[in-house]
Parts: sequence; structure tokens; C-alpha cells
Amino acid sequence: MLVALFLCGCSQTTVHLYSRHLSALQIATINKELVAAGFTVKPNQLQFPKSVIQSSLTYSPLIEDRNAVNKIINAMGHIGWDIHQTSMLFTDNHWYKENSIALMLVPLGVNAQAITKQQNWDNEYTSQNCEKKLIINLKQNGQYQIFVAQNQHLKHHIAKGKWAIWQFPYMELRPIGANWGFYFELDSRLEVDRIGQIDIKQLNPINNHSILADCSFIYGLRI
Repeated sequence: MLVALFLCGCSQTTVHLYSRHLSALQIATINKELVAAGFTVKPNQLQFPKSVIQSSLTYSPLIEDRNAVNKIINAMGHIGWDIHQTSMLFTDNHWYKENSIALMLVPLGVNAQAITKQQNWDNEYTSQNCEKKLIINLKQNGQYQIFVAQNQHLKHHIAKGKWAIWQFPYMELRPIGANWGFYFELDSRLEVDRIGQIDIKQLNPINNHSILADCSFIYGLRI
């Protein structure tokens, strides 16, 4: 799956700010600095490309302002962010086209590729080895929902509540109003098929629950 970022034709270059590892205050400060430098800023919660471990910038070859990259580097330096690497068009499976730039900022002491944090596991997971097709949706805001997929377009909701990773690799799903939860062991790995590599994240239930027994839940992203 390629992450392609497209923009409508406009004079201002758009900066896609990867804010997954940034606080709300950092996002606001960065946004203010870039807007003052003449950019449109669009924060996102995308996972970082696999090769990014330090603050980096990737730019489209079609940016209208040929000095835009230097402007961003200078603006970020002004508020204490050093850009360690720049590249054109794509980084791993993340592509940038038309008048756009991707800014991936990694705070000091943060491992951008660490998968132990809760924010790296929010996705929609599909069941394997189950009588029914179940879906667990782990949301960024710490909420979860479990669905039965009746067909391609129809999902029947059966449970919801809060989810948390208290100590990796164990995750808890706690239903609303309950003082107990479902527990899962988390697994992350790379698999290879005829096309290439797939980044797999898997949830394996620990509890012997009637609905979830013998199920595992998988999310895959081609890289």
C-alpha cells in the first residue's frame, strides 16, 4: 500500500507534518513557524517510513517554490529542530507529488520505529481462524470497537470500550462499565510474498473468551 499525498493546484506549498511523536504544544509551535514562512500545514498521524530514525524532509520535484526546502530547514532551525536528511519524491513507500513536502520530526530520545507504544498499534484488525469474521478497531483516542462483519458493507457492533498497552507486549481491552478486560499478546513481524515485504501486526487473545477463543487478529501493511 503506497501512501500518496496529492494537492490541488495552489500557490502555497503544503507541508504534511508527521505529528505522531509530537505533543500538541510542539505541533502548534511548528505550525505557527511554518505558516509565518508562507506554508500551508497539514498534520497527520501516519506511521513513519521504516528508514526514518531522525528528523527528515521529503519533497516533491514539482514544488513551485524552489527555495521551499531551505525555508523549512531554516524555520525549523529557528525553533530548535535540526533536519538530518532530505530526499526527493519518496521515502520507502511514502510518495509526495505536486506542490507538497513531508516533514517528519523525531524528538530527542524518541525511537520513531519503536512499536512498543500504544500509538503504534491503532489500526483495524481482522480475525483469523474464527467461526465468524470479527473486526477489532483500535482507535487513536484509546477507544475500541468489535464488529461482526456480515458482508463487505455491513458490520454489526458487539462490543466497545477502552484499550491500553500497560506493559508491552500485553494489551487490555476493557468494556464500558466493566472492572475486567480482555487481554492480548502483541506480535509484530515482517512476512515476504511474491510481491515484496508485508509489515504484520497481530493480536493474540490470552483470555479464554467465548467470542474470541482461538481467534487471532491481523493488520498488514505492504512496505
